[in-house]
Amino acid sequence: MRTRSFHSVWTSFTVVLTLLLAAGVSTVPASAHGEATLTVTPEVVMPGGTITVTGEGVEAGESFTITVEGMSFQATLGTVTVGDDEDFHQEFTVPADIPPGIYQVKATSAEGEVLTAELTVEAGPASAERAAPAEPSAELMPLDRRRSGGELVTVVVGLLVSAGLGLALVRVRE
Repeated sequence: MRTRSFHSVWTSFTVVLTLLLAAGVSTVPASAHGEATLTVTPEVVMPGGTITVTGEGVEAGESFTITVEGMSFQATLGTVTVGDDEDFHQEFTVPADIPPGIYQVKATSAEGEVLTAELTVEAGPASAERAAPAEPSAELMPLDRRRSGGELVTVVVGLLVSAGLGLALVRVRE
């Protein structure tokens, strides 16, 4: 009897684990031939510089709003309409007041489709003049510890599965 209960608990555990892994894998964006893509050239720019945003494999006639977004900075660069060839190429000027860092360039359609590409902004001569030299400090640095809804759901589901398996194993032992 004990072996049979352990076997059923083990089988349940493997099924739940497989489902969780499948759910985690399905949230990773896949990149296949024919999917819409967004690229930014150059990938590294100084504030006030020019970038070319290219979208490929998107629906003809669709309009996209192009934004640049970071942890503490967001700006709309403009809009672009896709041509008949299902591609767009548009130059935009990066805002002169953008702080150095890594950003996401996003192309968002009216239907909510979002394409992203990474952009690195390096300190330019203008921002180097404004920046104060970093001084050592004993103060704690604030960290952004916000989590997405998907991460929180995954943690809660993992805790519930662990608690359920723990209870099942305690009952098997009794």
